[in-house]
Amino acid sequence: MGGLFGLSFSMFTECWRTSRRGTMGGLIQSMYFLGEIVTVGVLFACLTWFGHDFGWRVGYVVIGVVSVLIGLAAFRVLPESRHWLEYQRQLKAGTLPPELRRTRVPVVDVFRSNVVYGSVVFMALSTAMFLTTNSVGAYLSTYLLKTQHLPLGTTSLVALVGYVCTMIAYSVTGALSDLVRRKFAFLYSCLFGVLGFAWFLVQVSTHTDHVGPAFWSDSTFWALMMCAAACGGFGVLGVWMSEYYPTRIRSTGANSSYYVGRGLGAGVYPLFALALAGTVPMALALGILGPLAGIVFSAIAPDRTGRTIKALE
Repeated sequence: MGGLFGLSFSMFTECWRTSRRGTMGGLIQSMYFLGEIVTVGVLFACLTWFGHDFGWRVGYVVIGVVSVLIGLAAFRVLPESRHWLEYQRQLKAGTLPPELRRTRVPVVDVFRSNVVYGSVVFMALSTAMFLTTNSVGAYLSTYLLKTQHLPLGTTSLVALVGYVCTMIAYSVTGALSDLVRRKFAFLYSCLFGVLGFAWFLVQVSTHTDHVGPAFWSDSTFWALMMCAAACGGFGVLGVWMSEYYPTRIRSTGANSSYYVGRGLGAGVYPLFALALAGTVPMALALGILGPLAGIVFSAIAPDRTGRTIKALE
């Protein structure tokens, strides 16, 4: 299902009006965490109604059936991009100039001279964001349960508040990108993330970190919420990449960059993060590497904010 990222943002970028493209893109990306919340609710209800031996299976079936129904509905009612249709029409008619024809394996085109620089930079930006969000996602609950000794209910509530903070960060960063360009919105989001992780890192290093049952009054809780919001750059990344690539390889380029980053930041990184950090709190704090890398690479990234999308380009 994750393979829909590049496709979804490509279709959206080709269809949505230019002036509010970033705002809507941020809202779309924030639906990921709304889906997380709904999923937890469905599984909790099924576990409550059907018990722990059978309930989780029912929950998976319910979620799977609903996903299939949504997919079928999209197949029937979702309009195709007119830019993609026009490109396909001219491709079949043989009227495309040679330089605008994609290869039989479009991934090769992502590394051609006219877009390879952007592809590499976007892979680095995706890696930075996945490293950021995965540090929180992988270690937050363990930190609260095992280090701070919070009960499961309180831990779940803190995680839920973190989801809400992330959704807000996605939406705000997306809207900001319509005002100050994509790269600057991404940069500001990373600066905010560095502040959050640095605040948490200082508390962990000085052994002053504390999250209790009344977590709203603990500064560590607010530092963690800033860490949860540190990946706000995801709220603009999909639109940013889709505006960069030409129509003929838009989905291929966005998906390739996104999933290389996912493989490195969410796949490879967790294999050594805990060993490198030594403890769970430090492994969580090590997430500061993500927004720091995001600052560096966003500064050198190409930016085509708000450009008019064309079928042949």
